[in-house]
Amino acid sequence: MIKKYFVLLLLALTSLAAKAQNVKGYVRSANKGVPGVVVSDGDSVTVTDENGFYALQSDKRNGYVFYTLPRGYEPTLQDGFRPQFWQALKYSVNLAETHSFTIIRRDNDDYSLVIGADSHLANRTSDLAQFKAGYMECLKAEKKAVGSGRIYSMILGDLTWDNYWYSRNYDLEDFMSTCKEYGYPMTLWPVIGNHDNDGATPAGENCDFLASGPWRKIVCPNYYSFNLGRVHYVVLDDIYYKNEDTGGSYNTGIVGSRNYTNHITPEQFEWLKRDLAYVEDKTAPLVIALHIPVWLLNKKSPFAASAFLTGSDSGKLAEICKDFKNVHVISGHTHYNLFSHPTSYPNIMEHNIAAICATWWWTGNMNGHHVCRDGSPGGYSLWQVQGDKLQWKYKSIEQNGDMQMRIYDMNTVKEYFATNDDAKKMLAKYTSRSNYASLADNTVYVNIFAYDNDWKVEAFEGETRRTATRICDEDPFHSLCYDLPRVASTGSYTGDFASTTTCHMFSIKTNAANTPVTLRVTDSFGNVYVQSIQRPMPFDINLESRQEIGSTSAIRPVVSGQKVSQHVYDLSGRQVETPRGGIHVINGRKVLRKY
Repeated sequence: MIKKYFVLLLLALTSLAAKAQNVKGYVRSANKGVPGVVVSDGDSVTVTDENGFYALQSDKRNGYVFYTLPRGYEPTLQDGFRPQFWQALKYSVNLAETHSFTIIRRDNDDYSLVIGADSHLANRTSDLAQFKAGYMECLKAEKKAVGSGRIYSMILGDLTWDNYWYSRNYDLEDFMSTCKEYGYPMTLWPVIGNHDNDGATPAGENCDFLASGPWRKIVCPNYYSFNLGRVHYVVLDDIYYKNEDTGGSYNTGIVGSRNYTNHITPEQFEWLKRDLAYVEDKTAPLVIALHIPVWLLNKKSPFAASAFLTGSDSGKLAEICKDFKNVHVISGHTHYNLFSHPTSYPNIMEHNIAAICATWWWTGNMNGHHVCRDGSPGGYSLWQVQGDKLQWKYKSIEQNGDMQMRIYDMNTVKEYFATNDDAKKMLAKYTSRSNYASLADNTVYVNIFAYDNDWKVEAFEGETRRTATRICDEDPFHSLCYDLPRVASTGSYTGDFASTTTCHMFSIKTNAANTPVTLRVTDSFGNVYVQSIQRPMPFDINLESRQEIGSTSAIRPVVSGQKVSQHVYDLSGRQVETPRGGIHVINGRKVLRKY
Protein backbone atom coordinates (compact mmCIF):
# COMPACT_ATOMS: atom_id res chain seq x y z
CA MET A 1 0.00 0.00 0.00
CA ILE A 2 2.81 2.42 0.92
CA LYS A 3 4.70 1.57 -2.28
CA LYS A 4 1.58 2.22 -4.35
CA TYR A 5 1.11 5.57 -2.58
CA PHE A 6 4.65 6.70 -3.47
CA VAL A 7 4.19 5.64 -7.09
CA LEU A 8 0.98 7.66 -7.32
CA LEU A 9 2.68 10.62 -5.65
CA LEU A 10 5.59 10.45 -8.09
CA LEU A 11 3.22 10.38 -11.05
CA ALA A 12 1.31 13.34 -9.64
CA LEU A 13 4.48 15.36 -9.11
CA THR A 14 5.67 14.49 -12.62
CA SER A 15 2.34 15.62 -14.02
CA LEU A 16 2.53 18.89 -12.06
CA ALA A 17 6.10 19.47 -13.30
CA ALA A 18 5.00 18.93 -16.87
CA LYS A 19 2.14 21.36 -16.45
CA ALA A 20 4.55 23.94 -15.03
CA GLN A 21 6.79 23.77 -18.11
CA ASN A 22 6.20 26.45 -20.72
CA VAL A 23 6.65 24.54 -24.02
CA LYS A 24 4.83 21.25 -24.56
CA GLY A 25 3.04 19.21 -27.15
CA TYR A 26 2.84 15.88 -28.95
CA VAL A 27 4.69 14.12 -31.73
CA ARG A 28 2.23 11.88 -33.56
CA SER A 29 2.11 9.58 -36.55
CA ALA A 30 -1.20 8.33 -37.96
CA ASN A 31 -2.93 9.92 -34.95
CA LYS A 32 -0.84 7.92 -32.48
CA GLY A 33 1.80 9.33 -30.18
CA VAL A 34 5.40 8.38 -31.03
CA PRO A 35 7.51 7.65 -27.95
CA GLY A 36 11.21 8.40 -27.56
CA VAL A 37 11.40 11.35 -29.98
CA VAL A 38 14.02 13.92 -29.00
CA VAL A 39 12.69 17.50 -28.74
CA SER A 40 14.72 20.65 -28.10
CA ASP A 41 14.65 24.44 -28.04
CA GLY A 42 18.36 24.60 -28.91
CA ASP A 43 19.32 24.52 -25.23
CA SER A 44 17.16 22.04 -23.30
CA VAL A 45 16.68 18.54 -24.70
CA THR A 46 13.95 16.06 -23.73
CA VAL A 47 12.14 13.04 -25.19
CA THR A 48 8.49 12.21 -25.74
CA ASP A 49 6.83 9.75 -23.35
CA GLU A 50 4.89 6.62 -24.26
CA ASN A 51 2.02 8.81 -25.50
CA GLY A 52 4.24 11.01 -27.66
CA PHE A 53 3.99 13.90 -25.18
CA TYR A 54 6.89 16.22 -24.39
CA ALA A 55 7.31 19.18 -22.07
CA LEU A 56 10.27 21.43 -21.34
CA GLN A 57 11.03 24.66 -19.55
CA SER A 58 12.51 27.06 -22.08
CA ASP A 59 13.99 30.51 -21.77
CA LYS A 60 12.79 30.90 -25.38
CA ARG A 61 16.13 32.47 -26.29
CA ASN A 62 16.24 30.97 -29.77
CA GLY A 63 12.56 31.47 -30.50
CA TYR A 64 11.84 27.94 -31.73
CA VAL A 65 11.21 24.34 -30.72
CA PHE A 66 12.10 21.37 -32.95
CA TYR A 67 12.07 17.60 -32.89
CA THR A 68 14.83 15.29 -34.09
CA LEU A 69 13.34 13.11 -36.82
CA PRO A 70 13.54 9.49 -35.57
CA ARG A 71 14.68 6.52 -37.65
CA GLY A 72 11.98 5.13 -39.92
CA TYR A 73 10.04 8.39 -40.32
CA GLU A 74 9.82 11.39 -42.60
CA PRO A 75 8.63 14.92 -41.78
CA THR A 76 5.55 16.52 -43.26
CA LEU A 77 6.51 19.03 -45.96
CA GLN A 78 5.48 22.55 -46.86
CA ASP A 79 5.61 23.45 -50.56
CA GLY A 80 6.84 19.96 -51.32
CA PHE A 81 10.38 20.46 -49.94
CA ARG A 82 10.39 22.32 -46.58
CA PRO A 83 10.44 19.86 -43.63
CA GLN A 84 8.07 20.91 -40.85
CA PHE A 85 10.28 19.75 -37.98
CA TRP A 86 10.23 23.05 -36.10
CA GLN A 87 7.84 25.77 -35.00
CA ALA A 88 8.39 29.35 -33.92
CA LEU A 89 7.62 30.17 -30.29
CA LYS A 90 4.95 32.81 -29.94
CA TYR A 91 4.85 34.07 -26.36
CA SER A 92 7.06 35.43 -23.60
CA VAL A 93 8.89 33.11 -21.23
CA ASN A 94 6.15 33.53 -18.62
CA LEU A 95 3.45 32.10 -20.87
CA ALA A 96 3.01 28.42 -21.72
CA GLU A 97 2.42 27.36 -25.31
CA THR A 98 1.71 24.14 -27.16
CA HIS A 99 3.47 22.95 -30.29
CA SER A 100 2.65 19.54 -31.72
CA PHE A 101 4.09 17.78 -34.75
CA THR A 102 3.09 15.06 -37.20
CA ILE A 103 5.59 12.64 -38.73
CA ILE A 104 5.09 9.95 -41.38
CA ARG A 105 6.13 6.32 -40.94
CA ARG A 106 8.54 5.35 -43.73
CA ASP A 107 11.06 2.57 -44.25
CA ASN A 108 14.08 4.65 -45.21
CA ASP A 109 17.20 2.77 -44.12
CA ASP A 110 18.20 2.82 -47.82
CA TYR A 111 18.13 6.14 -49.68
CA SER A 112 19.95 8.65 -51.86
CA LEU A 113 21.11 12.03 -50.57
CA VAL A 114 22.00 15.00 -52.78
CA ILE A 115 24.43 17.32 -50.99
CA GLY A 116 25.00 20.73 -52.56
CA ALA A 117 26.64 23.87 -51.23
CA ASP A 118 26.74 27.59 -51.98
CA SER A 119 23.87 28.37 -54.33
CA HIS A 120 24.45 32.13 -53.78
CA LEU A 121 21.22 33.26 -55.39
CA ALA A 122 20.98 37.05 -55.62
CA ASN A 123 18.98 37.75 -58.79
CA ARG A 124 22.09 38.80 -60.74
CA THR A 125 24.54 37.34 -63.28
CA SER A 126 21.70 35.19 -64.71
CA ASP A 127 21.90 33.12 -61.52
CA LEU A 128 18.20 32.29 -61.29
CA ALA A 129 18.08 31.03 -64.87
CA GLN A 130 21.26 28.97 -64.37
CA PHE A 131 19.93 27.56 -61.10
CA LYS A 132 16.66 26.55 -62.76
CA ALA A 133 18.17 25.06 -65.91
CA GLY A 134 21.10 23.44 -64.10
CA TYR A 135 20.83 22.40 -60.48
CA MET A 136 17.05 22.16 -60.38
CA GLU A 137 17.00 19.89 -63.42
CA CYS A 138 19.70 17.73 -61.84
CA LEU A 139 17.57 17.34 -58.71
CA LYS A 140 14.59 16.29 -60.78
CA ALA A 141 16.72 13.80 -62.70
CA GLU A 142 18.06 12.30 -59.45
CA LYS A 143 14.51 12.04 -58.13
CA LYS A 144 13.40 10.27 -61.30
CA ALA A 145 16.40 7.92 -61.16
CA VAL A 146 15.48 6.49 -57.75
CA GLY A 147 11.97 5.59 -58.91
CA SER A 148 10.09 4.40 -55.84
CA GLY A 149 13.20 4.71 -53.65
CA ARG A 150 13.76 7.45 -51.08
CA ILE A 151 15.79 10.60 -51.82
CA TYR A 152 16.58 13.71 -49.75
CA SER A 153 18.84 16.76 -50.08
CA MET A 154 20.94 19.28 -48.18
CA ILE A 155 22.47 22.64 -49.09
CA LEU A 156 25.52 23.44 -46.96
CA GLY A 157 25.03 27.17 -46.55
CA ASP A 158 25.08 30.40 -48.57
CA LEU A 159 21.68 29.80 -50.05
CA THR A 160 21.64 33.55 -50.70
CA TRP A 161 24.13 36.45 -50.78
CA ASP A 162 23.87 38.94 -47.92
CA ASN A 163 25.52 41.70 -49.94
CA TYR A 164 22.49 41.82 -52.28
CA TRP A 165 19.57 41.32 -49.92
CA TYR A 166 18.61 44.98 -50.27
CA SER A 167 20.27 46.25 -53.44
CA ARG A 168 18.83 43.37 -55.50
CA ASN A 169 15.79 42.74 -53.28
CA TYR A 170 16.60 39.04 -52.96
CA ASP A 171 16.82 37.42 -49.54
CA LEU A 172 15.99 34.15 -47.77
CA GLU A 173 12.26 34.54 -48.32
CA ASP A 174 12.91 34.97 -52.03
CA PHE A 175 15.10 31.86 -52.09
CA MET A 176 12.27 29.79 -50.65
CA SER A 177 9.84 31.30 -53.15
CA THR A 178 12.22 30.52 -56.02
CA CYS A 179 12.50 26.87 -54.94
CA LYS A 180 8.72 26.61 -54.71
CA GLU A 181 8.24 28.23 -58.13
CA TYR A 182 10.81 25.96 -59.77
CA GLY A 183 9.36 22.84 -58.15
CA TYR A 184 12.14 21.77 -55.79
CA PRO A 185 11.44 18.03 -55.90
CA MET A 186 12.55 16.60 -52.53
CA THR A 187 13.03 17.32 -48.85
CA LEU A 188 15.66 20.02 -48.26
CA TRP A 189 17.63 20.14 -45.00
CA PRO A 190 19.31 23.60 -45.05
CA VAL A 191 22.54 24.76 -43.36
CA ILE A 192 23.21 28.43 -42.58
CA GLY A 193 26.20 30.10 -44.28
CA ASN A 194 27.97 33.38 -43.67
CA HIS A 195 26.06 34.97 -46.58
CA ASP A 196 22.73 33.95 -45.00
CA ASN A 197 23.13 36.53 -42.23
CA ASP A 198 21.58 39.99 -42.31
CA GLY A 199 24.15 42.63 -43.28
CA ALA A 200 21.83 45.37 -41.97
CA THR A 201 22.64 44.28 -38.40
CA PRO A 202 25.03 46.72 -36.68
CA ALA A 203 28.23 45.37 -35.13
CA GLY A 204 28.09 44.71 -31.40
CA GLU A 205 27.82 42.04 -28.75
CA ASN A 206 24.55 40.58 -30.11
CA CYS A 207 25.35 41.00 -33.81
CA ASP A 208 25.80 37.29 -34.51
CA PHE A 209 22.53 36.31 -32.85
CA LEU A 210 20.52 39.16 -34.37
CA ALA A 211 22.00 38.74 -37.85
CA SER A 212 20.92 35.09 -37.95
CA GLY A 213 17.39 36.09 -36.85
CA PRO A 214 15.90 36.08 -40.37
CA TRP A 215 17.23 32.55 -40.89
CA ARG A 216 15.60 31.31 -37.68
CA LYS A 217 12.31 33.00 -38.57
CA ILE A 218 12.15 32.12 -42.28
CA VAL A 219 14.18 28.97 -42.89
CA CYS A 220 14.63 26.83 -39.76
CA PRO A 221 16.79 26.60 -36.62
CA ASN A 222 20.44 27.46 -37.30
CA TYR A 223 21.46 24.23 -35.54
CA TYR A 224 19.43 21.03 -35.21
CA SER A 225 19.57 17.27 -35.82
CA PHE A 226 17.64 14.55 -37.61
CA ASN A 227 17.92 10.84 -38.40
CA LEU A 228 17.55 9.25 -41.81
CA GLY A 229 17.63 5.51 -41.41
CA ARG A 230 20.58 4.50 -39.22
CA VAL A 231 22.49 7.73 -39.85
CA HIS A 232 22.35 10.59 -37.33
CA TYR A 233 22.77 14.04 -38.92
CA VAL A 234 23.72 17.17 -37.00
CA VAL A 235 23.56 20.66 -38.53
CA LEU A 236 25.73 23.35 -36.91
CA ASP A 237 26.26 27.08 -37.42
CA ASP A 238 30.01 27.76 -37.51
CA ILE A 239 29.77 31.42 -38.51
CA TYR A 240 30.19 34.09 -35.85
CA TYR A 241 28.94 37.13 -37.77
CA LYS A 242 30.57 40.43 -36.76
CA ASN A 243 29.70 42.92 -39.55
CA GLU A 244 32.23 45.48 -38.35
CA ASP A 245 32.24 48.90 -39.98
CA THR A 246 35.69 49.35 -41.53
CA GLY A 247 34.86 52.67 -43.13
CA GLY A 248 34.32 51.36 -46.63
CA SER A 249 31.39 51.91 -48.96
CA TYR A 250 28.64 49.32 -48.69
CA ASN A 251 25.76 48.18 -50.84
CA THR A 252 22.25 49.48 -50.17
CA GLY A 253 21.06 48.47 -46.70
CA ILE A 254 24.42 47.01 -45.57
CA VAL A 255 25.97 48.69 -42.53
CA GLY A 256 29.27 46.83 -42.16
CA SER A 257 31.94 44.75 -43.87
CA ARG A 258 29.97 41.51 -43.37
CA ASN A 259 33.02 39.95 -41.73
CA TYR A 260 32.88 36.94 -39.41
CA THR A 261 34.99 34.32 -37.70
CA ASN A 262 34.71 30.58 -38.29
CA HIS A 263 33.56 29.74 -34.78
CA ILE A 264 31.06 27.41 -33.10
CA THR A 265 29.46 29.06 -30.07
CA PRO A 266 29.66 27.42 -26.62
CA GLU A 267 25.85 27.12 -26.58
CA GLN A 268 26.01 24.87 -29.63
CA PHE A 269 28.71 22.68 -28.15
CA GLU A 270 26.61 22.18 -25.00
CA TRP A 271 23.51 21.38 -27.03
CA LEU A 272 25.51 18.98 -29.20
CA LYS A 273 26.63 17.00 -26.16
CA ARG A 274 23.02 16.64 -25.03
CA ASP A 275 21.85 15.69 -28.50
CA LEU A 276 24.51 13.02 -29.03
CA ALA A 277 23.79 11.53 -25.60
CA TYR A 278 20.52 10.23 -27.08
CA VAL A 279 22.28 8.40 -29.94
CA GLU A 280 22.60 4.83 -28.74
CA ASP A 281 24.48 3.22 -31.63
CA LYS A 282 27.92 4.80 -31.74
CA THR A 283 29.02 2.47 -34.56
CA ALA A 284 26.46 3.84 -37.03
CA PRO A 285 27.53 6.85 -39.13
CA LEU A 286 27.40 10.33 -37.61
CA VAL A 287 27.27 13.14 -40.19
CA ILE A 288 28.00 16.71 -39.08
CA ALA A 289 26.96 19.39 -41.58
CA LEU A 290 28.18 22.97 -41.40
CA HIS A 291 29.23 25.70 -43.81
CA ILE A 292 32.89 26.53 -43.13
CA PRO A 293 35.30 23.57 -43.19
CA VAL A 294 36.58 22.18 -39.91
CA TRP A 295 39.86 21.04 -41.51
CA LEU A 296 41.74 22.01 -44.67
CA LEU A 297 44.73 20.42 -46.40
CA ASN A 298 48.27 21.75 -46.35
CA LYS A 299 49.24 22.40 -49.95
CA LYS A 300 52.52 20.52 -49.84
CA SER A 301 53.13 16.78 -49.76
CA PRO A 302 51.97 14.81 -47.82
CA PHE A 303 48.95 17.18 -47.92
CA ALA A 304 48.10 16.69 -44.25
CA ALA A 305 44.90 18.07 -42.69
CA SER A 306 45.11 21.14 -40.44
CA ALA A 307 42.45 22.53 -38.11
CA PHE A 308 40.63 25.47 -39.68
CA LEU A 309 38.07 26.65 -37.13
CA THR A 310 38.97 29.49 -34.77
CA GLY A 311 41.01 28.62 -31.69
CA SER A 312 40.46 25.06 -30.52
CA ASP A 313 36.99 24.64 -32.03
CA SER A 314 38.06 21.89 -34.46
CA GLY A 315 39.52 19.87 -31.59
CA LYS A 316 36.48 20.52 -29.37
CA LEU A 317 34.18 19.20 -32.06
CA ALA A 318 36.33 16.11 -32.58
CA GLU A 319 36.48 15.45 -28.83
CA ILE A 320 32.69 15.54 -28.50
CA CYS A 321 32.49 12.95 -31.31
CA LYS A 322 35.27 10.68 -29.99
CA ASP A 323 32.93 7.81 -29.07
CA PHE A 324 31.53 7.57 -32.60
CA LYS A 325 33.38 5.17 -34.88
CA ASN A 326 32.41 6.63 -38.24
CA VAL A 327 32.15 10.43 -38.38
CA HIS A 328 31.73 12.38 -41.61
CA VAL A 329 31.94 16.17 -41.64
CA ILE A 330 30.35 17.81 -44.71
CA SER A 331 31.06 21.46 -45.53
CA GLY A 332 31.01 24.03 -48.33
CA HIS A 333 32.22 27.67 -48.38
CA THR A 334 35.44 27.22 -50.35
CA HIS A 335 33.91 26.56 -53.79
CA TYR A 336 36.27 23.64 -54.31
CA ASN A 337 36.50 19.91 -53.60
CA LEU A 338 38.65 18.55 -50.80
CA PHE A 339 38.79 15.49 -48.57
CA SER A 340 40.54 15.78 -45.20
CA HIS A 341 41.57 12.96 -42.86
CA PRO A 342 42.89 14.51 -39.62
CA THR A 343 45.55 12.10 -38.34
CA SER A 344 44.76 12.85 -34.69
CA TYR A 345 41.15 11.76 -35.21
CA PRO A 346 41.09 8.58 -37.31
CA ASN A 347 37.32 8.22 -36.83
CA ILE A 348 36.71 11.46 -38.77
CA MET A 349 36.86 12.43 -42.43
CA GLU A 350 35.69 15.69 -43.96
CA HIS A 351 34.06 16.19 -47.35
CA ASN A 352 34.47 19.81 -48.47
CA ILE A 353 32.09 19.99 -51.42
CA ALA A 354 32.42 22.38 -54.36
CA ALA A 355 29.73 24.90 -55.21
CA ILE A 356 26.37 24.74 -56.95
CA CYS A 357 27.10 28.26 -58.23
CA ALA A 358 30.68 27.34 -59.23
CA THR A 359 32.42 30.75 -59.44
CA TRP A 360 29.40 32.69 -58.18
CA TRP A 361 27.61 32.00 -61.50
CA TRP A 362 30.20 34.06 -63.43
CA THR A 363 31.66 31.40 -65.74
CA GLY A 364 28.27 30.09 -66.76
CA ASN A 365 27.13 33.61 -67.50
CA MET A 366 30.22 34.56 -69.52
CA ASN A 367 30.90 31.43 -71.56
CA GLY A 368 28.48 28.68 -70.61
CA HIS A 369 31.03 26.58 -68.69
CA HIS A 370 30.23 26.00 -65.02
CA VAL A 371 33.67 25.88 -63.33
CA CYS A 372 34.74 26.23 -59.69
CA ARG A 373 37.92 27.91 -58.46
CA ASP A 374 39.81 24.59 -58.34
CA GLY A 375 38.71 23.56 -61.83
CA SER A 376 35.99 21.23 -60.58
CA PRO A 377 32.75 21.64 -62.49
CA GLY A 378 29.99 23.24 -60.46
CA GLY A 379 28.05 20.37 -58.97
CA TYR A 380 27.07 18.34 -55.93
CA SER A 381 27.88 15.15 -54.04
CA LEU A 382 25.49 12.23 -54.51
CA TRP A 383 25.44 9.82 -51.57
CA GLN A 384 23.97 6.35 -51.50
CA VAL A 385 23.10 5.03 -48.05
CA GLN A 386 22.35 1.38 -47.33
CA GLY A 387 21.86 0.93 -43.60
CA ASP A 388 25.19 2.00 -42.12
CA LYS A 389 27.08 1.80 -45.45
CA LEU A 390 27.82 5.08 -47.26
CA GLN A 391 29.03 5.76 -50.80
CA TRP A 392 29.51 9.11 -52.50
CA LYS A 393 30.29 10.51 -55.90
CA TYR A 394 30.81 14.04 -57.22
CA LYS A 395 28.50 14.98 -60.09
CA SER A 396 28.67 17.94 -62.45
CA ILE A 397 25.64 20.10 -63.13
CA GLU A 398 26.61 20.32 -66.79
CA GLN A 399 25.61 17.65 -69.31
CA ASN A 400 28.87 15.77 -68.82
CA GLY A 401 27.74 15.07 -65.25
CA ASP A 402 29.68 11.83 -64.94
CA MET A 403 33.06 13.30 -65.89
CA GLN A 404 35.43 12.88 -62.94
CA MET A 405 38.58 14.50 -64.36
CA ARG A 406 39.94 16.93 -66.94
CA ILE A 407 43.22 16.28 -68.77
CA TYR A 408 45.54 19.03 -70.08
CA ASP A 409 48.25 18.96 -72.71
CA MET A 410 50.57 21.37 -70.91
CA ASN A 411 52.62 22.01 -74.06
CA THR A 412 49.69 23.93 -75.55
CA VAL A 413 48.78 25.45 -72.17
CA LYS A 414 52.29 26.87 -71.78
CA GLU A 415 52.21 28.25 -75.32
CA TYR A 416 48.84 29.90 -74.71
CA PHE A 417 49.97 31.66 -71.53
CA ALA A 418 53.15 32.82 -73.26
CA THR A 419 51.52 34.19 -76.43
CA ASN A 420 47.87 35.06 -75.82
CA ASP A 421 47.29 38.79 -75.27
CA ASP A 422 44.67 38.29 -72.54
CA ALA A 423 46.92 35.86 -70.69
CA LYS A 424 49.89 38.21 -70.89
CA LYS A 425 47.72 41.06 -69.62
CA MET A 426 46.57 39.00 -66.62
CA LEU A 427 50.06 37.76 -65.77
CA ALA A 428 51.46 41.30 -65.94
CA LYS A 429 48.88 42.50 -63.41
CA TYR A 430 48.91 39.41 -61.16
CA THR A 431 52.56 38.44 -61.07
CA SER A 432 52.16 35.60 -58.55
CA ARG A 433 49.88 33.61 -60.86
CA SER A 434 51.02 30.39 -62.52
CA ASN A 435 52.24 30.75 -66.11
CA TYR A 436 53.45 27.13 -66.28
CA ALA A 437 56.65 28.28 -68.04
CA SER A 438 58.94 26.18 -65.84
CA LEU A 439 57.17 22.90 -66.66
CA ALA A 440 59.19 20.32 -68.54
CA ASP A 441 58.21 19.75 -72.15
CA ASN A 442 55.60 17.06 -72.82
CA THR A 443 54.06 17.34 -69.35
CA VAL A 444 50.40 16.38 -68.95
CA TYR A 445 48.20 17.53 -66.08
CA VAL A 446 45.03 15.80 -64.89
CA ASN A 447 42.63 17.39 -62.43
CA ILE A 448 40.73 14.60 -60.60
CA PHE A 449 37.92 16.57 -59.03
CA ALA A 450 36.95 14.37 -56.07
CA TYR A 451 40.26 12.59 -55.50
CA ASP A 452 40.77 11.03 -52.07
CA ASN A 453 43.75 9.32 -50.46
CA ASP A 454 42.64 5.78 -51.29
CA TRP A 455 41.93 6.42 -54.97
CA LYS A 456 44.15 4.68 -57.54
CA VAL A 457 45.47 6.79 -60.44
CA GLU A 458 46.97 5.02 -63.46
CA ALA A 459 48.42 6.95 -66.42
CA PHE A 460 49.35 5.60 -69.85
CA GLU A 461 51.18 7.16 -72.77
CA GLY A 462 49.84 5.02 -75.55
CA GLU A 463 50.14 1.56 -74.01
CA THR A 464 53.09 2.51 -71.76
CA ARG A 465 52.42 3.11 -68.07
CA ARG A 466 53.62 6.49 -66.75
CA THR A 467 53.89 7.87 -63.21
CA ALA A 468 51.21 10.32 -62.06
CA THR A 469 52.57 12.55 -59.28
CA ARG A 470 50.22 14.45 -57.01
CA ILE A 471 50.98 18.19 -57.01
CA CYS A 472 49.37 21.46 -56.01
CA ASP A 473 48.81 23.96 -58.83
CA GLU A 474 46.19 26.17 -60.44
CA ASP A 475 43.70 24.76 -62.91
CA PRO A 476 44.25 26.44 -66.30
CA PHE A 477 40.68 25.89 -67.52
CA HIS A 478 39.28 28.01 -64.69
CA SER A 479 41.69 30.79 -65.67
CA LEU A 480 40.39 30.51 -69.22
CA CYS A 481 36.75 30.61 -68.10
CA TYR A 482 36.98 33.32 -65.43
CA ASP A 483 40.31 35.09 -64.77
CA LEU A 484 41.27 35.94 -68.34
CA PRO A 485 37.90 37.23 -69.61
CA ARG A 486 37.38 39.29 -66.45
CA VAL A 487 40.78 40.96 -66.76
CA ALA A 488 40.25 41.44 -70.50
CA SER A 489 36.90 43.18 -69.99
CA THR A 490 37.39 45.12 -66.75
CA GLY A 491 41.15 45.14 -66.09
CA SER A 492 40.89 43.05 -62.90
CA TYR A 493 39.10 40.16 -61.28
CA THR A 494 37.59 39.60 -57.84
CA GLY A 495 40.31 38.00 -55.72
CA ASP A 496 37.97 35.64 -53.90
CA PHE A 497 36.73 34.33 -57.25
CA ALA A 498 40.15 33.78 -58.85
CA SER A 499 41.72 30.40 -59.57
CA THR A 500 43.11 28.68 -56.51
CA THR A 501 45.79 26.04 -56.24
CA THR A 502 44.32 22.59 -55.83
CA CYS A 503 45.67 19.43 -54.23
CA HIS A 504 43.80 17.10 -56.58
CA MET A 505 46.05 17.85 -59.55
CA PHE A 506 48.45 15.24 -60.96
CA SER A 507 51.47 15.72 -63.23
CA ILE A 508 52.60 13.13 -65.80
CA LYS A 509 55.91 13.29 -67.69
CA THR A 510 55.63 11.78 -71.18
CA ASN A 511 58.29 11.11 -73.81
CA ALA A 512 56.65 12.67 -76.85
CA ALA A 513 54.36 15.55 -77.76
CA ASN A 514 52.03 13.69 -80.13
CA THR A 515 51.11 10.51 -78.26
CA PRO A 516 47.68 9.82 -76.74
CA VAL A 517 47.39 9.88 -72.95
CA THR A 518 44.86 7.81 -71.01
CA LEU A 519 43.96 8.03 -67.32
CA ARG A 520 42.29 5.19 -65.50
CA VAL A 521 41.10 6.20 -62.05
CA THR A 522 39.57 3.91 -59.43
CA ASP A 523 37.67 5.53 -56.58
CA SER A 524 37.15 4.46 -52.96
CA PHE A 525 34.35 2.06 -53.92
CA GLY A 526 35.92 0.32 -56.92
CA ASN A 527 34.23 2.48 -59.56
CA VAL A 528 36.52 2.94 -62.57
CA TYR A 529 36.72 6.07 -64.72
CA VAL A 530 38.67 6.13 -68.00
CA GLN A 531 39.47 9.28 -69.97
CA SER A 532 41.84 10.01 -72.85
CA ILE A 533 43.19 12.88 -74.95
CA GLN A 534 44.91 12.98 -78.29
CA ARG A 535 47.94 15.27 -78.46
CA PRO A 536 48.71 17.89 -79.39
CA MET A 537 45.39 19.04 -77.91
CA PRO A 538 44.47 22.71 -78.34
CA PHE A 539 43.97 24.76 -75.19
CA ASP A 540 40.77 26.69 -75.69
CA ILE A 541 37.26 27.06 -74.33
CA ASN A 542 36.17 23.85 -76.09
CA LEU A 543 38.82 21.54 -74.62
CA GLU A 544 36.26 19.53 -72.62
CA SER A 545 34.71 18.33 -75.88
CA ARG A 546 38.07 16.76 -76.74
CA GLN A 547 38.14 14.60 -73.63
CA GLU A 548 37.26 11.04 -74.62
CA ILE A 549 35.33 9.53 -71.71
CA GLY A 550 35.27 5.75 -71.45
CA SER A 551 32.79 3.51 -69.70
CA THR A 552 32.31 4.08 -66.00
CA SER A 553 30.96 2.16 -63.06
CA ALA A 554 28.71 4.86 -61.73
CA ILE A 555 26.99 4.59 -58.37
CA ARG A 556 23.36 3.80 -59.01
CA PRO A 557 20.37 4.90 -56.95
CA VAL A 558 19.77 2.53 -54.05
CA VAL A 559 16.65 0.42 -53.90
CA SER A 560 15.98 -1.50 -50.70
CA GLY A 561 17.74 -4.86 -50.78
CA GLN A 562 19.80 -4.02 -53.88
CA LYS A 563 23.59 -4.36 -53.80
CA VAL A 564 25.80 -1.84 -55.57
CA SER A 565 27.62 -3.56 -58.42
CA GLN A 566 31.20 -3.18 -59.63
CA HIS A 567 32.70 -3.88 -63.02
CA VAL A 568 36.08 -4.59 -64.63
CA TYR A 569 37.36 -2.50 -67.56
CA ASP A 570 40.06 -2.96 -70.16
CA LEU A 571 42.62 -0.25 -70.96
CA SER A 572 40.36 1.48 -73.47
CA GLY A 573 37.58 1.79 -70.92
CA ARG A 574 35.47 -1.01 -72.40
CA GLN A 575 33.49 -2.85 -69.72
CA VAL A 576 34.37 -6.54 -69.56
CA GLU A 577 31.36 -8.58 -68.47
CA THR A 578 32.46 -11.20 -65.96
CA PRO A 579 30.61 -13.50 -63.59
CA ARG A 580 31.19 -13.15 -59.87
CA GLY A 581 34.43 -14.73 -58.67
CA GLY A 582 37.15 -16.49 -60.63
CA ILE A 583 40.20 -15.46 -62.63
CA HIS A 584 39.76 -13.59 -65.93
CA VAL A 585 42.29 -12.45 -68.51
CA ILE A 586 42.09 -8.82 -69.65
CA ASN A 587 44.70 -7.42 -72.08
CA GLY A 588 46.89 -10.37 -71.14
CA ARG A 589 46.66 -9.59 -67.43
CA LYS A 590 45.04 -11.95 -64.95
CA VAL A 591 42.35 -10.30 -62.84
CA LEU A 592 40.78 -11.94 -59.80
CA ARG A 593 37.22 -10.76 -59.35
CA LYS A 594 36.24 -11.19 -55.72
CA TYR A 595 32.87 -9.49 -55.68
